[in-house]
Amino acid sequence: MSKKRMGSRIAAACLALSLAVTAAQVAGAVPDTTSTAVESGQDQAVAFTDLGNSYAKDAINRLASLQLIGGQGDGLFHPQNKITRQDIAVLLSKVVGLQPESTDDAIFEDVPADSPYAPYIYGLSDLGVMNGRNNNTVGAADPLTRQELAVLLSRLMEASQVAKAVSTTEVSYSDEQDMADYAKEAIAEVTNQRWMQGAGGNFNPLGNVTRAEAAVIAERVLNARFQQAEQADFTLNTASLSLMAGTSERVKVASANGEKLPFTPIYAFDRPELGSILPDGTFVAGPTPGKGNVSVTMGYKTKTIPVEIANAPQPEQPDEQKDDSTREAAATVDESQPAENEEAGEAAEQDDSVNVAPGSFTSVKTFGPPDSYFQTVEKQYPGPVGGLVTPSEEWTGFNRQFGRKVTVALSQDKPLERVALTFRQQKSSGITMPESMDVEVSRDGKAWSYAGKVVHDVPASEDKQVVRTLSVTLPDIEARYVRVSFPVKVFAFARQLEVWANESSSWEGGAVLLPPPSPTQMMEDKKAGNRVENMLLAYSGAYGDRGNWTKDDFLPMVGYRTSDGYMRDQMFDTVLFLPYQDMAATKVGWQGYLNDLFGTNRQLDALNSAMREYNRLRGTLYTTPTQENVVLALPYPAMSQTNFGKLADNKPSLSFNPAGIGEEQAYENRKQALEWYFQELLKRWNKAEYPYLKLEGIYWFHELIEDGAPKERDLIRSMASMVHDEALRFYWIPYYGAPGVQEWKSLYFDYAFLQPNYYSDKPVQLDRIEGVLDTVSKYGMGVEIEGDERMYRDPKFYQTYYNQLVAAHKLGMDKNNVHAYYYGSKTLIQSATSTDPVVRSIYDDTYKWMRGKFDREEYYEGSEMP
Repeated sequence: MSKKRMGSRIAAACLALSLAVTAAQVAGAVPDTTSTAVESGQDQAVAFTDLGNSYAKDAINRLASLQLIGGQGDGLFHPQNKITRQDIAVLLSKVVGLQPESTDDAIFEDVPADSPYAPYIYGLSDLGVMNGRNNNTVGAADPLTRQELAVLLSRLMEASQVAKAVSTTEVSYSDEQDMADYAKEAIAEVTNQRWMQGAGGNFNPLGNVTRAEAAVIAERVLNARFQQAEQADFTLNTASLSLMAGTSERVKVASANGEKLPFTPIYAFDRPELGSILPDGTFVAGPTPGKGNVSVTMGYKTKTIPVEIANAPQPEQPDEQKDDSTREAAATVDESQPAENEEAGEAAEQDDSVNVAPGSFTSVKTFGPPDSYFQTVEKQYPGPVGGLVTPSEEWTGFNRQFGRKVTVALSQDKPLERVALTFRQQKSSGITMPESMDVEVSRDGKAWSYAGKVVHDVPASEDKQVVRTLSVTLPDIEARYVRVSFPVKVFAFARQLEVWANESSSWEGGAVLLPPPSPTQMMEDKKAGNRVENMLLAYSGAYGDRGNWTKDDFLPMVGYRTSDGYMRDQMFDTVLFLPYQDMAATKVGWQGYLNDLFGTNRQLDALNSAMREYNRLRGTLYTTPTQENVVLALPYPAMSQTNFGKLADNKPSLSFNPAGIGEEQAYENRKQALEWYFQELLKRWNKAEYPYLKLEGIYWFHELIEDGAPKERDLIRSMASMVHDEALRFYWIPYYGAPGVQEWKSLYFDYAFLQPNYYSDKPVQLDRIEGVLDTVSKYGMGVEIEGDERMYRDPKFYQTYYNQLVAAHKLGMDKNNVHAYYYGSKTLIQSATSTDPVVRSIYDDTYKWMRGKFDREEYYEGSEMP
C-alpha cells in the first residue's frame, strides 16, 4: 500500500469533519459461494482419519477447529509429511496474529506478488522473522529444517514480545557439531521455552520438520499469545481528552514494563459525529462541541478515555477604526499564506474512503442456541431489505437471546479502515444500548483475529431516546470478512453497519499484530443458553476467615478433585454470593459488603483465579475454558430501618418504616435503595471484567414474603423486572413453610429452591424429608441440599445429610434438576481436603449425587455412621 504522511491525514480529517461530509458508495454483491465461507469456521467440526494415536492429535484437532491449519484433501492430514517454509510462514503468521498484507514489490524470486503465500512470507520478512537467501529467494517450497524453525521461533519471540524463559541450566545436545553457528543461540532459546525439544540427547538440527511437529509447536506459540492477550498490561499517556473543536491530540499507548507492545493497539470512538480517532491514536475533534468516549484495546484488555470538545474561540473581528492600509495588509497576509488549508484540501481529495459493506452477503447468529419464540418476536422489526449493511434509516430489532454476531463478507480483500454500527436506546420501549461492540476480522472467513472493542457512557437508566454510532478504527488490515458482536438484553435496535476501506492507507506503525478471538468469549457464546445445575451458597463479608473465600477455598468447589489430586470434572457450576443475615440494612452496611465482595484476592476475585487454575489443570485454559456462573444477592430493605442513609447529598436519609412516612413512601424508598444498590453492583461487576466468571442472575435475599412490609409483592415484582431488563435470572430460596412459597412463579422469580431447615437441634425424621420433597414437586421448585460441620462428628446430622440425598435420589430428583447447596460457611471444603476416608466420602458422594451416579437406596437409621 502507498503511505501518506500522518499530518496530511489529520488535516484531511479535520476538514472533512468541519464540512460534515460523508461519502457512501454501494459495492457489488458477493457471489453465492461466499456464504459457505461465512458459515464455516469455528462452528464446523474438522476430523482427520489418519491421525490414529499420534502424539500431535490434540494439537492438530485444536488448530483445525480454529481454522488455523488444514488437511491435504480426502479427510487426510498426513502428519508425517514434511512441512515447507511457505506453509510454516502461513501457520506462524496465523497463530501469532500477524495480519497479512498484499505487496507490489516481490523481492523474492520464488514468491511472486500474486502468490497466496506472499502476504504471509512478506509479512514475516517485514517483521524480521523470515529472511531471504543469497540467490534472492526464500526457499519457499523447500522442506523446513529443525534448526531453521528454531531460528524463526526465536525471532518470532522477539517480534511479538513473548517473554523468554530464563535458563537455569546450560542447554547441551550431543549433535551440536551439526548445528549452524547462526542457529545455536536460537536452539538454546526454544529449548528453554519448551517450544522445541530434542530426543535421546540430540536436537537433530538438519532433520526436516513434519506437519505433526509443526502443529504441536504452533499450538505452544498460540498458547503463549493467548496468555499475552489475557494478561495485557498497558498504560495511556492521558486519563481524559479535552480539546477545542477542529484541533487534535494523540493518545499514546505504552507497555507497563517499558518494552515493545505485544499487540497493535486498536482505537475506537462512540460519537463519530463529534470527531474521529486515527489508527495511531490521534483524536481529531470536529466542529461540534460535545462529549464522548475513546476506547483503547490491546490484547483482550480495553480502557476508556472520556473526551470533551469545546467550541473554538471566535476569530477577532477587524477593528472598524483600522485604516484601509492596515486592512489591505491583513488581506494580503491571508491570501499569501494558504498553505495549511491547501494541504488539508489536497489531503481531503486524496482521502478515498469508501463504505464497501452495502450489497455484501451478511449472516446473523445468536449467542448460544437460537430461541424460536424470541425469533418470532423480532420478526416484527426486520429492518431494510438487504439487511444491516443497507444505508437506511430503518431499524432492525433484536430480541433477547443474549447477543448477536453479524458477519459481513466483502467481494474481495479490502484495506479496511473503520467499522461502525449505529444503535438506539429507548428505555420506555425496552430498547437499550448494548454495553459494547466487538470487532473481528478475517482474510478467509475461517481464521479470525480480534480487532478491538468500543464502549459508550449511555447509562441503562437513561429515559431519553439516544442514538449512538459505535466505531472501531483499524490499522492497515487487509481482510474480506468482518464480524461485529454485541450483547442483547431485552431489545437492541441497530442500523447502517458500515465497513470503510481506503486504498491509500496512512498507517506507518509497522506490522499489525492482533490476538485470536478470546476463548472465554467463545465459550460464553456456547453457554449463553445454559441453565444453572448446581449452585453453592457462599456467605461472605463478616466473621473473619469463615466469610473470606480464597482461591484455594474455591478450587475444590468449582472442580471435583480426586483424593490423589487429579482435577477430574466440574463440581459446582454456580456460586451464589450472599451476606450474612446480620448485615446492617444501611447504605454504609451495603457498601461495606460490596467493597468486600469486589476486594482483591478474595470472594469474586478469588473465584475468578480459582476458575483460571481449574482450566489450567484441566488443560482447557487456552482451548475451551469453562466459566463459572455467578449469582449476586440483593440485600433486604427491612421495614424497621428509619435511617438507611442518603442516596445523594441533597436528599434526606431514607426511611423504610411506614409508621412515620406512610406505606407508599416507604415502598418508594425501599425501591430506590434497591435500584441504587443494583446499579452499583452492575457498575462494579462490569468494571472488574472477570474473564472466567459469568453473571447469571440476582438473588432475593429475604427468605419469606413479609406480609407486613409495605407493598412487598409489588417490590419483588419491580425488582424482577429490573433484573430481567438486564437479561439476568431472578432467584429465591424460601425456608420450609415460609409464607409465599406457593406464589413464587407469580412473583416473577425464574427459579425458587426450598430451604428444608434440617439442621436444627432436633433429629429430622424421614417423613419430614419426604414432606419437603413433596412440596418441591407440588410447586415445581428446586431443592436445597443442606449440611454443616456437625455432620462430621454427630451421627444424627451425618444421617440427615445422607438421607436427603437418598430420598431425592429415590424420587429421581438428582438428575436433570437444578439444585442449591448450603453448607454453613465452608463445611464441604473440610471434606474435600480431609484424609479421613469417612469425612472425605461426603465430598465424593456429593459429586456422585450431582452426576446421577449416587447408588445408595437405603436410609441411615439409629446411630449408624461409617
